[in-house]
Amino acid sequence: MKLIKETVIPASICDPNIVLSVKGAFDLAQDYLTEMLGELELDGVSLKKKYGCVWVFTRNRIQIDRTPRWSEKCVIESYISSAKGAKMTVDTVIKDLDGNICVYSRIEMCVLELSTQKIKRIRDVGVTSDTHVETPEREIAFSRLKHEGLEKIAEVVVQSGDIDFIQHTNNVSYVRFLMNTYTVKELRERPVREIEVRYAGQTHEGDTLTIRKAVSDGRELFDIVHGDTVAVECEILR
Repeated sequence: MKLIKETVIPASICDPNIVLSVKGAFDLAQDYLTEMLGELELDGVSLKKKYGCVWVFTRNRIQIDRTPRWSEKCVIESYISSAKGAKMTVDTVIKDLDGNICVYSRIEMCVLELSTQKIKRIRDVGVTSDTHVETPEREIAFSRLKHEGLEKIAEVVVQSGDIDFIQHTNNVSYVRFLMNTYTVKELRERPVREIEVRYAGQTHEGDTLTIRKAVSDGRELFDIVHGDTVAVECEILR
């Protein structure tokens, strides 16, 4: 099944340059993924009610070919692009009205059983490789760069507005934390062209998180740590 909707880029997810922000792109990918899975009764709320499980995002890579502007009409498509074993990927694509790709997102996710905190096979919640999968429009490989030599650049505290329905820090809150380490001028002069976020652990309301950064092979590498535990790793190409 493929969810296809025409929409307008709202002001609430645009940056000071009046274009879709990086966090806004993550917001749209998460929102349309959730809506698509909801139509299949496979969204996180449905899984929690039926199976005592939730979806956990493990990685999201977004490529920005062209940033849509505020109030621009776009078509957004969201569909399952792979479903094997314990992992599923969902592609969400933002296109202009001529069919050109503006933003391409691939989210990798798995099913977590809340009572045991163990990963389950996706078939246990009704996802099979031949039932819902669509052929992806683009091949996206997740990065394997090692994050070494990172230095502290910022510190943030997780607030109530950062918490999702299973009481963990929301995925897009991490993106906001990371993007806030840039100035408006830096992003205007060198906008983000590609970003990958890897979710490695869980944090909660009241946690103090440290953001660290390094540069390697032209890519900006980040992690977000709570104590000695890495919660998030990120790579950005500008």
